[in-house]
Amino acid sequence: MKEEFEWIHSWCDNTGKNDLPRIVLVGDSITHNYQEFVRQRLQGKAYVDYIATSYSIDEAFYNVLIENFVKDSSYAILHFNFGLHGIHLDKSEYRERTESLLRKIAKNKKVILATSTIVYQENNVFLNEKWMLRVWERNKILQEIAEKNGYGIDDLFTVSKKIEIKLRYKDGTHYTSAGYEVLANEVASSILKILS
Repeated sequence: MKEEFEWIHSWCDNTGKNDLPRIVLVGDSITHNYQEFVRQRLQGKAYVDYIATSYSIDEAFYNVLIENFVKDSSYAILHFNFGLHGIHLDKSEYRERTESLLRKIAKNKKVILATSTIVYQENNVFLNEKWMLRVWERNKILQEIAEKNGYGIDDLFTVSKKIEIKLRYKDGTHYTSAGYEVLANEVASSILKILS
C-alpha cells in the first residue's frame, strides 16, 4: 500500500576504492538523516553507502530496489533500520517480508538490525499509540530474527527514548541535527564493534 508521497534517497561513497571495508545503511527517513554523521564518524575506517525510502516492505518495488542496491557493491556490513513505514502490515506479514528480504541481502556480510525509534504524537507530549504498537511488535520481531541468525542488534529505540524533547521535531517522529547525531553515534559504535 503506497503512501501519499513516496521518495528514495541514496549515496555511494568513493565507489572506485576498495582499500577500506564498505558499509551499507538500509532504512527510511531516520537513516537518511543520520547517514552523513555516520559517514563522518567512520571516515578513514570504512566507506559508507546508504539507501533510504518511504516505500513499504510489502511493495514489490521496494524489494527489487533494496536487493539490487545491496548486490551492486561488495559490502562487509549491512545495517538495516526499516520499521517506520507500512503501518498496515501486521506482525506476521512484517516478519515474513523482513525475513524474506534479509535472506536475499544478508549473504556474505555481517548484519546489524536496528530497532525502530520511538514515535510521539505531534508536539512530543504523548506517545502515538497506533504507531507504537507497530514499533513494539517490530522491534521484538527484529530481536528474534537477530537471535535466530546470529545478527547484531542496534537498540536505537532505547537511545531514542533518551533524546531530549528539544532535539525532536514537533511531528513526533523526526529529530534536529543534534538528535540525529545522537543516533549516528550509536550506529557508528555498533559498526565499529564489528570492524575492530
